[in-house]
Amino acid sequence: MWKKTFAAALAVCLLFALFPASSVKATGNLWYDKYVALEDDIGGDTYTSPYSNVLAWGESYVLRSYLVLYELTGNTGWLDKFVLHADTMLDNSNDDDGDGYLGWDTFAYSPVEVDNDGFETASASDSSLPAEWKRFQSTSSTAYRSTGAAYAGNYGVVIKTNGTSWQKLYQPMKDYEPNSKYVLRVYAKTNGSPAKGHAYVHDRTTNTILTSLLIDDTEWNYYQVEFMTPAAGHQLEVWLGHGNYTYTGGEAYFDQVRVSGSFPYLVHDGMIGVPLAEFVRLVHQTPSLQAAYQAHADEYRDFIEDEIVPKWEYSSYLGNTWKNISATEGIYTEPPNIATLVHGDEGKHLPYNMALAFGHMLKIMYDVNGNGAYLDKAIKMHTYFRNNLSPNGNAYAWNYSDRPGSPPEDTSHGHVDMASVFEMYRSGLVYTGDDMWKFTHTLIDHMWNGSKTNPTVGRYVNGLSPGQLQYTRILCNWLELAQFHIDVWGIAAEQFRGYTPDNTVDLLTLAHIMKWDPQKLVNQDFELATWFDATQPARWVRWQSTAATAYLDSTNRYSGDYGVTITANGTSWQKLYQTWGDWQPSTSYTLTFYGKTDGSGAGGEIIVYNETAGTVIASKSFNNTSWQQHSLNFVTPASSSDQIRIYLGNQNYTVSGGKAHFDKVVIKRTGDPF
Repeated sequence: MWKKTFAAALAVCLLFALFPASSVKATGNLWYDKYVALEDDIGGDTYTSPYSNVLAWGESYVLRSYLVLYELTGNTGWLDKFVLHADTMLDNSNDDDGDGYLGWDTFAYSPVEVDNDGFETASASDSSLPAEWKRFQSTSSTAYRSTGAAYAGNYGVVIKTNGTSWQKLYQPMKDYEPNSKYVLRVYAKTNGSPAKGHAYVHDRTTNTILTSLLIDDTEWNYYQVEFMTPAAGHQLEVWLGHGNYTYTGGEAYFDQVRVSGSFPYLVHDGMIGVPLAEFVRLVHQTPSLQAAYQAHADEYRDFIEDEIVPKWEYSSYLGNTWKNISATEGIYTEPPNIATLVHGDEGKHLPYNMALAFGHMLKIMYDVNGNGAYLDKAIKMHTYFRNNLSPNGNAYAWNYSDRPGSPPEDTSHGHVDMASVFEMYRSGLVYTGDDMWKFTHTLIDHMWNGSKTNPTVGRYVNGLSPGQLQYTRILCNWLELAQFHIDVWGIAAEQFRGYTPDNTVDLLTLAHIMKWDPQKLVNQDFELATWFDATQPARWVRWQSTAATAYLDSTNRYSGDYGVTITANGTSWQKLYQTWGDWQPSTSYTLTFYGKTDGSGAGGEIIVYNETAGTVIASKSFNNTSWQQHSLNFVTPASSSDQIRIYLGNQNYTVSGGKAHFDKVVIKRTGDPF
């Protein structure tokens, strides 16, 4: 159903060519320009990959960033890019394990079934012979370890022809999953002799070669080849040698010789499935997109519901990976039938990020299909996760997994946890506002170094090893905590301000930097609440007002789920304000908003106010009784140190009970694409 005909695929490509996403021209918006430059450079690098790890830890960020850019700009060109990428991914899916479910797989994480694959360790009885390897007709002068043969590390091996017999090294494979796809991979080169080099997998039980690689490059090169393992009980071996032994002086060099199974992984399906599900939900909830994108959304929905989700319970190859821990808790496990990560771990609980990524996808899909089983699993996983959080001052700490001796969760995998947590919280599930405040303090109090001018983020969520900064910029989903704390945006933005981004996770981080950019105002559409009061819009502050006079309003909204209503009390101004940040001095801006009133005479008003100078920069009053977009232009003060606030209120507070309604309050600098 999801396999495209040539005509349909061509139509998508033509649509993309005719209506590209925003052009690459510089706009003057630092974050947008960085994003577009990076997307131009690497945005097409990952979506054609057949490997699940590349799609999960590369392409998923690209796809999610496209959805954020669409939400920010309203430019459907980003959705066209999404469709091109997603359709290609689905077309590249496979059922290599024969369980009846399409998906993707990878050899990157499975057990390596060769010992001493880099030849770093010598045999105890012969320093020229790599440990665990055996010679066949060869000697220490024709098959030996050498520092001159190393591609990585300190050693590789050299195998030389003698012109009269095969000279080889071999090793029995440690283990294998029967009837499964495996990959032989090796770094190798030759001295240019016609003898060439040869690496292969031999089935000693049937005396057949299962797969082989012919080496003919004189510079180090990476080689790999796939093969299917036989039924259980066969003795498999990895052999290294030459293509032809009759040439004298032929030399072949080998390093990093590995054989691993190529398996599907639940975390990868979750990471890939999240943006697909987000697209499905976006189209499902946006009638204006359905003419152009409903068919694609339906295909992605079918793929998730028919291929991805049931695979992890009903696959005869993998086994049922869902486990109910209690009546209220559950988690996904490693496949009980095969060892996809470590031999002996079959059926053990997955690390939190792996399970929660899949739970994130399930929750999104529940919003579309209402399948209670999806929601039940998401709730049980998050209940189990929440029950395993540990207090850490005013914050939370947690480990990478629930297994004894697990290290603390790291910043990189933690962003996957946080994405799933936010999905649940924003639907009123499992987590409270107090929980989110504690997650915020995890970042603010323990991970961040506290500097606003040179911020860094340490490796672990509990604050250990603060000087280990390899994950300091992997903040894409941590940035969502900007809903609760003004400093969160700067922790990421100041690291990216002078940095040239270079990877796909940077695309999603830049997209979220744009989303939470205070220069645009944050929570512009009032969809998010503060952690401490469900009636107060996040990052907006009440001034002289209460929950009865300035509040989120699900009835009076222009779009989305909420607008805000300000009610005059007859005796004093009732207002909401947001302190405007990161604006440029002496610069022209336009503020737009949607507003309406109840016609009572209290009216509505929005004010741009210089708190430092005590002056009104610009204001706009309105009295219309149906939703209408309004705008006002203004120029910022010359001093960047002035504090500016945006106030929402009534035009006349003396009309008791009079109401003004606001939605989509946005500030845009001239030249900005959104």
